[in-house]
Amino acid sequence: MGEDSLDCTATLILSSKDADVLAKSLKPDNIKNIPNYLSIDCKSDNGKLICTIKILDCTDPKKIMSLKNTIDDLLINIKSVVDSI
Repeated sequence: MGEDSLDCTATLILSSKDADVLAKSLKPDNIKNIPNYLSIDCKSDNGKLICTIKILDCTDPKKIMSLKNTIDDLLINIKSVVDSI
């Protein structure tokens, strides 16, 4: 990345007694074709689900939309897991 690149990071933190189950179900290992500029990490810590989504060089509006859409997808998936527990 050049001097003008700007990285963006969003972190979702949700309290849940099922944080371990949620984190395991959201592992990005199961996701195929993630763009190389995007990273997702979900873990549990003391009853909290912590998901960190990072976009490299987010000066591109398409990459910013990718960050937003990834957050939306994670929230939909979290709700699905919670509803199935």
